[in-house]
Amino acid sequence: MQQAAAAAPMQPTAENLTLTERVRALADEAVAGTGLYVVDVEVRGFKGSRVVEVYVDGDDGAGVDAIAEVSRRLGFLFDTEDLVAGRYTLNVSSPDATRPLTLPRQYPKHVGRTLDVRYAADGEELTARGALAGVGDDALTLELPDGSDLDIPFDAVREARVALPW
Repeated sequence: MQQAAAAAPMQPTAENLTLTERVRALADEAVAGTGLYVVDVEVRGFKGSRVVEVYVDGDDGAGVDAIAEVSRRLGFLFDTEDLVAGRYTLNVSSPDATRPLTLPRQYPKHVGRTLDVRYAADGEELTARGALAGVGDDALTLELPDGSDLDIPFDAVREARVALPW
């Protein structure tokens, strides 16, 4: 008796990626060589009236000229690939203070700032507020108001935001 061969895992192709995933791939291509990296991509709206937002940052911040260059590159790639059918608005910007920190790479430039962090520990969801004291390969360290340090693994972080002073 012959056994059926196990199906090979399906490789992602342009046809089976979501629009957001396809935008992300082109955004990653557009930032290549600029010193910037893609933080997040959001696609809203419907065919013919989409809004595509791409958030980029750099280890030392993202300057206006670099963001403008990424926007030009990305617009060209959209048009070349005919990625978004119909009319669309493309916004490329750096994440503002209200957006959460989503990548470990974003944390080092915020050392010394107060963060609000929601994280998982021992099956519970907890929150902490403290000054970002350090960033390692796998975790961040908050200095809590009582002077103690709290290490939070990046894979436990559910959301982290810079606490605004107002």
